[in-house]
Amino acid sequence: MPGENATIYDIASDAGVSIATVSRVLRGEQNVSAATKEKVQRAIEKRNYRPSSNARGLTSNTTHSLGIVLPKLLNPHYAMIFTGAQEEAARQGYTISLFPWNSLDTRAYDPATMLAERRLDGIIVCVEYLPADRGEQVLASLQNLRRVMPVVLIGCVPPWYDFPAVSNNNAAIMKDIVAYLVSLGHEKIAFIGGIREDNDPMRREIGYREGLREARLPYTDSYRVYGKGTPEAGIAALSTIFDTLKPEYWPTAVIAMNDLMAMGCQTEARRRGIAMPEQLSLIGCDDLFCAPYLYPALTSINSHQQRTGARAVQLLISGENKQETGDWELVERASCARIK
Repeated sequence: MPGENATIYDIASDAGVSIATVSRVLRGEQNVSAATKEKVQRAIEKRNYRPSSNARGLTSNTTHSLGIVLPKLLNPHYAMIFTGAQEEAARQGYTISLFPWNSLDTRAYDPATMLAERRLDGIIVCVEYLPADRGEQVLASLQNLRRVMPVVLIGCVPPWYDFPAVSNNNAAIMKDIVAYLVSLGHEKIAFIGGIREDNDPMRREIGYREGLREARLPYTDSYRVYGKGTPEAGIAALSTIFDTLKPEYWPTAVIAMNDLMAMGCQTEARRRGIAMPEQLSLIGCDDLFCAPYLYPALTSINSHQQRTGARAVQLLISGENKQETGDWELVERASCARIK
């Protein structure tokens, strides 16, 4: 069949128009000139192109299908977001498809390219931890995607991204964590995880520094170790701190960027015979299902991921152009203790 391998990009190239214009023609929208429609239709007929969509979507301009783009699918944090989104979508009579974004910093990733041919009524995209030099490229890609379908963002969304969004104010969360540890008497507080180049003003780095400054504590380079949010990275980060500092300068508390890194920290502390929380207090973020079952049970930040997913679906379906900040709470468990 001539159209067996044809794509929307082939049609756009043959007709000399954008993929967004082809999508508008396929949806039967009226804001396309007759001459442009004719060129697109000729290209479709020439290649015998058949869009990958169901008949109901083609005739009614809606598929009752949504999409969500999430990174690091092995991280339960994102599974919780998807669960909330899926339950809310089902409640409103929609299905939702999951699209992975496994390498957030890859320069080859382009959500508009990946999703343009999908017959979706809208898409939720999680934006997390982008290097500073990738911000404009990702923004441009998201703007292209918005020309094809509605877009709602979640995650660490820079405030200058003009999209409906449900964001995490990680700076405020980090300030709360630092203040909590200071209230327990800690002055040597380390922070592990994240990337150095991120320029989002709501990133954890900002809150960590501000929290220390408000407590009149110095920022110590040796207490700040960057890394991916995995247990292995948690092991490596804590090992780096212990190996580069004399014991008298070791931190008495560590903030991990997520619970997975905190799990790695617990493993490394046990390997070195460091008692927790007597010698080292530890806080994670995400309050994963495993946090209460670690030893000691992990103090963590609950950012209500399922609520975030559900709210993003509500914004997508309603068309509300709102930028909201999700709430959070500190869940105290046995991994933190007052300095004696």
